[in-house]
Amino acid sequence: MKKETYVEELVEGDEVNERFAIKEKSPPKEYTKGWFFRLMVGDKTGKMPLVYWGGNEEKMVRRLYENLQVGDVIEVDGVISSYKGEEQISINEKELHGIDRLKCDEYDPKEYIPSTKKDIDEMFTKLLQLARTIEDERLYGLVSSFLKDEDFVEKFKRTPYSKRYSHNHLGGLLEHTLIETRLADALADIYTELDRDLLLTSAIVHDFGKTKEYNTTTSIELTNEAQMVGHTVICERMIKEKMDEMSDFPEEMKLKLSHIVLSHHGDYEWGSPRSPRTEEAVALHHIDLLAVRLSGFIQAKEELEPEDEEMIYVSKEGVKRPIFNR
Repeated sequence: MKKETYVEELVEGDEVNERFAIKEKSPPKEYTKGWFFRLMVGDKTGKMPLVYWGGNEEKMVRRLYENLQVGDVIEVDGVISSYKGEEQISINEKELHGIDRLKCDEYDPKEYIPSTKKDIDEMFTKLLQLARTIEDERLYGLVSSFLKDEDFVEKFKRTPYSKRYSHNHLGGLLEHTLIETRLADALADIYTELDRDLLLTSAIVHDFGKTKEYNTTTSIELTNEAQMVGHTVICERMIKEKMDEMSDFPEEMKLKLSHIVLSHHGDYEWGSPRSPRTEEAVALHHIDLLAVRLSGFIQAKEELEPEDEEMIYVSKEGVKRPIFNR
């Protein structure tokens, strides 16, 4: 059964009988008429708070709450109300409203997480064209070992770049990678001291670890491997395995590429195991920083509502940045 109504279409006063994915949970609390809990639910068009107003049976409310997990898709019977100027889905137990959790084969995950607005195949073709300009056969061979692997490419095309703020949608990693590779190509023309082949290669591969960083079903969630190790280390292991399989890959080049990948976040407090110590590593770090901050700023501005404060999170440090909203 396909969704018929999306979050962006809901307005105050609407009766709702529709499916949404659970994005966040807040534990039950007591109120004057019993117990309630909050969820953040959504689909590919946006998110909206949901409040379940239960009765005095605390155990019953908690049992329902504990049976619902982030990533679940639920069928909701309720009404759109407004609280402090914000629309929310209200479900009132006494009015026979309800929540039902659906099985995996009862919904299409693509309806619950946004996708890039750009053409994925066109972006991938452009990335391949840039990769073909790498003149060093060993580096081109490394890049090709990933980009010609059908299983890897299928996952790469679908993976988001982040959970929040920048390219946090299906296809986001490809979108981000193409931006960084194009920036690397332009920068190598300006700074001829840079090893262009090495910089382009690192721009293409440095975030491949993100294909193992996220579980993307109805929401974007970090894997255990990502939480314990991080995508930079995962990526370095992935490319080292490929390089080790190539008998003619120079050890010095392996070391340089591993360093660029491990240092591309720049600072230790940003999760970088090493600070950049070569020209190409410095270049990629600042390319990455520019791509993240500018893309995040543009995305935040596109999502800014007239009633929103003109201060939003767009930086790696989580610092609020002002937006001039024309």
